[in-house]
Amino acid sequence: MFKNLNIFRPLLAILILFIPLYPKFPLTSVDGTYVAIRLDDIIVALTLIIWGIYQIKNKFPVFKLKITKLFLVYFVAIIISFINAFLVYQTDPTNILFLNLLRRFEYISVFFVAINAIKTNKDFKFAYIFLIISTLFVCFYGYGQKYLSFPVISTMNSEFSKGQLLQMNIWTRINSTFAGHYDLAAFLSVVLIIIAAIGLTSKNIFIKISSLIIWLPAYQILTFTASRVSIFAFFGGICITLILLKKYWWILPIAGLVTFSIFNSKDLNQRLLATIPALKTQISQIQKEVTPTPTIIPTPIPTVIPTGKIVSVKTTPIPTVIRHQSTEEYPPVDSDVGVARSGEIRFNVEWPRAINAFKKNIFIGTGLGSITLATDNDYLRSLGESGLFGFISFAAIIIFFIAKTIPLIFKKEKTKNDQISIIFLGCLTATLANAIFIDVFEASKTAYFFWITMGLYYQSLNLKDEKKQA
Repeated sequence: MFKNLNIFRPLLAILILFIPLYPKFPLTSVDGTYVAIRLDDIIVALTLIIWGIYQIKNKFPVFKLKITKLFLVYFVAIIISFINAFLVYQTDPTNILFLNLLRRFEYISVFFVAINAIKTNKDFKFAYIFLIISTLFVCFYGYGQKYLSFPVISTMNSEFSKGQLLQMNIWTRINSTFAGHYDLAAFLSVVLIIIAAIGLTSKNIFIKISSLIIWLPAYQILTFTASRVSIFAFFGGICITLILLKKYWWILPIAGLVTFSIFNSKDLNQRLLATIPALKTQISQIQKEVTPTPTIIPTPIPTVIPTGKIVSVKTTPIPTVIRHQSTEEYPPVDSDVGVARSGEIRFNVEWPRAINAFKKNIFIGTGLGSITLATDNDYLRSLGESGLFGFISFAAIIIFFIAKTIPLIFKKEKTKNDQISIIFLGCLTATLANAIFIDVFEASKTAYFFWITMGLYYQSLNLKDEKKQA
């Protein structure tokens, strides 16, 4: 009865539901950083133990996978970077360096779990159903934050990361169950591509209708985040997907919807209009700099005033917490100031810091996590932390998927699995675009989700297609 039971299917369902939906409540803190051990770490660790037992029992079938060699090279790269940081640079305490290294293994581990969960083509539909359920609850909680004052758990600074319940005001961009609005936006920019493409290609009427029903409110949640990069990452990813699936005429209505949402969202259009002047200002400031070393202006830590279970926080642009006050008392933050501040942090502090780390050791970097928790550019972060060795070995994994998918594009008759692979190529494109301004490979919720989708992507490229399957 249980001989053919695939235990990894329910484990994958748990991960797809739990990772996006469970807020980032800390279980225990780690000395020297405000990154905490959380329940998702426990869930993934237990899943990995089961996966490890399976590998031992079946004589490590993971090493038969072609892509495993690429991952092993990348693991060697980041381990060497860790050893160098520990023995030579001592950029962080040993426990912090080891935590960052362990986290990277942890994020990637779900890739192999997803591979074991998808053994037949029907398993893709199983995973999609739970993704729809997860997205539905993400939207529900997001609307609850927007209109019903649902609390948010944020990790955008050391005080919030302690598990404070924050109530957001009318001007604040929502986080839903994520730790920040950028994480939520990056997640949705990928999910929206999957849902739209599955809805358009599926022959099942129920899947088509249910996909449309969930897609529209999920897209509105994306606009609520006012994340410029994720909006355009989604649009670029969906356009590539639709073109390769030969669903050309759907591009026009989606382009119209994106244009409408930009003009209809006051926060989003103001931030977009402020982007170009702010960018010009930052470029001119950089050109006038005599020394390349950035000047860091410390930001005051928000004052947290306990008021019971909900706390009051006054800070900008981090979510401001209020209790039944009139919104007139809290005018909206000037978008020009917010965009300029965002650009200033990136161009004058975070990116130069990563570049300086890269220059310090161009081959193996200065260690994972050595350039603090945020860089807001995953490519510069990879170069700075793991050098050319780490960056190129990671890029090789991405190139592997792209190279495997290109031949499918030119096939006259695409199978169902070919279509799924093309959809994931669009998702990969959106993620790579997000990585220009968001640390999507380090933020736990987006990192886990990325590697789960890559596991599904890998199986779509390798499983034989069942032509009779809808």
